[in-house]
Amino acid sequence: MRIAHARDLVLLPRGGGSKLSWLDLPPVVDILLDLSAFDHRRYDTQTACVTVGAGVRIDVIAQELSVHGRRLALDPPSARATLGGIMVTGETGPLAHWFGPPAALVTDATVVLPDGTITSVADRVQLLGGSVCDLRWAYPGWPHPACCVVDVTLQTHPLPEARLWVTFPLPEPIRLAGLREDITAANVAPAAVEIDLPSTSGRRGGLGPTAPPGGAVSMLFEGSSVSVHHRTRELARRIGLDDAQPSGHPPAWWGRYPFRLGEVALRLHTPDGQLHAVHDALAGALGATVPVRGSMGSGLGWACLPGDLPPLRLISKLEAAREILLARGGTAVVQAAPHHLREVVGPYRHP
Repeated sequence: MRIAHARDLVLLPRGGGSKLSWLDLPPVVDILLDLSAFDHRRYDTQTACVTVGAGVRIDVIAQELSVHGRRLALDPPSARATLGGIMVTGETGPLAHWFGPPAALVTDATVVLPDGTITSVADRVQLLGGSVCDLRWAYPGWPHPACCVVDVTLQTHPLPEARLWVTFPLPEPIRLAGLREDITAANVAPAAVEIDLPSTSGRRGGLGPTAPPGGAVSMLFEGSSVSVHHRTRELARRIGLDDAQPSGHPPAWWGRYPFRLGEVALRLHTPDGQLHAVHDALAGALGATVPVRGSMGSGLGWACLPGDLPPLRLISKLEAAREILLARGGTAVVQAAPHHLREVVGPYRHP
C-alpha cells in the first residue's frame, strides 16, 4: 500500500466480493488486494473476545464460536459476507435491533492506512474519540484512497438457550402505527422486530408468495426457555395476537434483502421506526407500491426499484423517494444498482 500510494496507483481491497456493488468503485483499479489469506482467528476465553482476519466469512466464525457456546451478534443478509466487508460497509441484520450496529461490537482493529501506516482502532480512539470504532471510514469510497482492514477484535455473546419467532400477518399495514408503542409498553424485550411489506405485483425478493398480501411482522425472542415462553405469552396477552404463528424457525423472508441482482436497491432510514408510513407514501408517489423490508425498531429498511426503468423515469422516482424520507427526517440512498445505471444514480448514492 505504501508503494501504491507513492506511485499514485489505485488499490482496491476485496474480500468475498458480495458487496462490491455497494461501493463507489474507481473507474480504473491498478491493484486488486485479495484478503482471503487474512483468515486467522483467535478466541480469548478470559475476555470472551475474538480476533478475526478480515477475509474470514461470518458463517465460518459462527460455527467455530459455537464450540465455545458463544456467538457474534452479527447476522448480515449477504450470504458470502466476510468480516472486513461487514465492517467497512456497516452491514446489519435483524439482531442490530438489540445489539446495535457492527461498530458496537468492536473493541480493536488493525488497519493499514493508504500511505502504508499501520494503526489500530484502540490508538485512534484515544486520539480522536470513540466514534472511530465505526470502521466505515476505512473505505470511504472513490475518489478517496482505500484503507485496508487486516483484522478486527470483537466482543462475543453467549448462545441463547432458546429462540422463538412470533410472526403474524398484517392485512392492513396501518395497523403498524401503534404496534411499536404496544411492543414497548409490553416490556418483552424482543431481540429483533422485522417487517415485510410487499409490492403490488406480489414479487417477494425472489422468495415467492411467502407472506400475506398485506405483509407481516415477525419478532425474535431469545433467552432461557422459561423466559422466552413467558415473554411471548405476555406479548400475546397485551397485544392480542390471535393470528400469531410461533415457530422455532424464522419466516422465509427474515434476514433477506427485498431486492435482487439487476434492481436498484434503496437503503432507507426513518426515525421512530416509521417504515410502514414510508411504504404507504412511496405507493402514492410512485404510482405502485414497492417492496419494503427492515427493522421496525431501528427504522433501517430496504426498498427496490426495477432496474429496467428509463433513466429519466428512474430519476423522478428517486427524487420522490428522497423527498418522502426527507419530510420525515430520514434518508433514502441508492446502495446498489446495475452497472449501466451507476452514472445515473450517482447523485443519489449519498444523503
